[in-house]
Amino acid sequence: LQEGDDAFPAPARESIMEQALLPQPEDFPDAEERRLLYVAITRARLRVWLLFNKEQPSPFVEMLEALDVPVARKP
Repeated sequence: LQEGDDAFPAPARESIMEQALLPQPEDFPDAEERRLLYVAITRARLRVWLLFNKEQPSPFVEMLEALDVPVARKP
């Protein structure tokens, strides 16, 4: 490996193309986890079962509760 402008790997520099194609930092913490939960929930055909620890619920579960999402609890 060499150092300098013509070396490999190239020194870090951000092009206009990279700015357009690479994801931008998100303001929302855990944005990737939130997207993953959204995909999982929207792929369900009839029901979604979310299991969580009552003493330490996920912030996503708390968001769903705040939106008054219907809940069925185990008897």
